[in-house]
Amino acid sequence: MSVGSGRERADLDRLYAVADDFEARIRILSAEEGGRSTPVCNGIRWDFSYAADKDARELFMIWPDFVSASGDSLSQYEPLPLLTYLSARMTVVADEMRALVHRARIAPGVEFFCHEGGRKVAEGCVVRVTGLHHAREALRQ
Repeated sequence: MSVGSGRERADLDRLYAVADDFEARIRILSAEEGGRSTPVCNGIRWDFSYAADKDARELFMIWPDFVSASGDSLSQYEPLPLLTYLSARMTVVADEMRALVHRARIAPGVEFFCHEGGRKVAEGCVVRVTGLHHAREALRQ
């Protein structure tokens, strides 16, 4: 996915301008594990499922912003490493789903998968809940 052009860039700018809902560690699966066969960069818009939901019929728009150890967003133009856990700030895209679904389910230790279509391409675990239980903040500082 190209994240540097037009509407996609504007969507990402708008999304990343709000406070994140939780922090997670995510491991991108290799092609041998059934993951992507091409590199992925920060700004990817995967679908999210809870690992406890074995059939993963219900997917949610919760998007990652991968960050460095110092908390800075990683480049959207350089491939992310595979087979290692990366830190990410996670944002629930649909505001109404924050209260309807995710406030009751997101907690430290909750495991999840990231999907492209019907394929699992990454696995993760919630590390810390940040803004999920609060009104959406206007801008990240």
